[in-house]
Amino acid sequence: MVPERTISEAPQPVSQNTHPIKHDASALMPPPQVRASAGTVGREIELKLHVAPSDLARLARHPALVGLQQGTAASTRLYTVYFDTPDLRLASFGVALRVRRQGVQYIQTVKTLGGGNSGDAAAVAVRREWDWPIAGEDPDISLLTLDGIRDLVPQDALPEIRPLFTTDFQRTTLVLRPDPLTAIEVALDTGEIRAGTTYRPISEIELELKAGPVTALFDLARELQRIVPMRISADNKALAGFALVTGRMPEPAKASPLGLTPAATVADGFRHIVRNCMSHVLANEACVLAGGNDEGIHQMRVALRRLRSAFGLFDDIIASGDVKALKDEVRWLMDRLGPARDWDILHHRFFQPYAEKHGHDDAIRRLGQAISSSRRSAHARASEALYSPRYTTLMLALGSWLESGRWQEDADRDVLETAAKPLQEMAGAWLGERHRKFRKAGRQIRKIDGEQRHRLRISFKKLRYGVEFFRGVYAAGSVRPYLEKVEALQESLGDLNDADVSNQLLKALVDDASKDVRTAAKGLCQWLERHARRRVNGLPDQWAEFEKAKPFWE
Repeated sequence: MVPERTISEAPQPVSQNTHPIKHDASALMPPPQVRASAGTVGREIELKLHVAPSDLARLARHPALVGLQQGTAASTRLYTVYFDTPDLRLASFGVALRVRRQGVQYIQTVKTLGGGNSGDAAAVAVRREWDWPIAGEDPDISLLTLDGIRDLVPQDALPEIRPLFTTDFQRTTLVLRPDPLTAIEVALDTGEIRAGTTYRPISEIELELKAGPVTALFDLARELQRIVPMRISADNKALAGFALVTGRMPEPAKASPLGLTPAATVADGFRHIVRNCMSHVLANEACVLAGGNDEGIHQMRVALRRLRSAFGLFDDIIASGDVKALKDEVRWLMDRLGPARDWDILHHRFFQPYAEKHGHDDAIRRLGQAISSSRRSAHARASEALYSPRYTTLMLALGSWLESGRWQEDADRDVLETAAKPLQEMAGAWLGERHRKFRKAGRQIRKIDGEQRHRLRISFKKLRYGVEFFRGVYAAGSVRPYLEKVEALQESLGDLNDADVSNQLLKALVDDASKDVRTAAKGLCQWLERHARRRVNGLPDQWAEFEKAKPFWE
């Protein structure tokens, strides 16, 4: 942890006041020869990793880095102030404004906060930034009104801009040349982010691609991961600072829109979808590790199921011996996260409503304590998996495999021709086949047993993911009516499965419990069975609605 420092020990903030920056203060305006009409515009492609401070020092001296190093390493102290309105209007528009002191120079930067779109490499942030040298420590507000910037920044918020938080860290920078065509700038940062009296340590490594393919970032990170443990970071210093300002815990994240268009090929679709699934996993990691919001682990499992569905859906164009090992590792991670999600469902969806309805007598209270204890243990095991090198290795290996094109390393001519076809053609054939199979299976939905419903649920879930994957290649609005019918039926089938799993957990949990706790658990099991029967009775009507759904791909 970074020790507390006195004001005399730390560089002075660029502005200690919390008043808005004035537009008409001539002292804030850099002289004409310093100002740039549009600034320096850049596109930053980087992979960021969290590393323990002691391991960060080891990396800087490790032969694996020194052997690839071009030139000498440079070390500098960077002190930065981030500005926004009190209600974070700039952040809500997806941009950050900062002034960084580098030696005797001040650099003002506007930077996009997002990690890019689904067409960019997963785990790798692709951000735009605009830099200007300025004369002093306060930002030049007039630069935010320039063409190319004014549309990014809410102009009515400019009078309220003020300093919110600072970063203060030591950065060691070196350039690595893994091969003659590739250059990666490695920045080792250690210090802190501070907002008022709260702060968060900085101990991370940034790999920024200066030249070469994106896969080089993953390959270098995999080499570094073999030296010291690390975790991929899905956020950045600006987002971490805003979290300090608001005091918000990490929140769960649903999958971002895919952005596929009718012009996409089958290969484009696979790359975009896998990147999107990886981003979905990483976006929920902090929420799972922080605890307190069970939706994070749910969304991470959804992301992994989507990823597995993508592997199956695009199986015809995947020609790689590595895919089995990757699938096995994804399965491992799902298995580690699954029990936590199962106990969450039992506790929140079933036990709590049951306890409220039937009274909190002593047996029910002790049953709840036993369920909560099992939940905590399952969440601890899930966090342990995410902190493990195995998880980071999986994500880096998957990114490298995808971005290098190794997923088609053994492809023959027929496979390559299929990959080059329009995605819409492949999507229509796949959706049509699945739709016909489900209509046939569903006609017996009232008669099928629990195991058959379970298989139908899994198949239906794959259909839903396929519809969501492909919706961008069809006319806007045409997909929603069909998807709503699919979602409704999948929700019922999923709820039946949840009730069955919860029933099994309860029976195993109270096997050695006292008689009154076993009686309380039996009452809950009976309540679950009644709940399941109501769901089963509603399935035929839901299926009839699904059969009316118009296939949007025809």
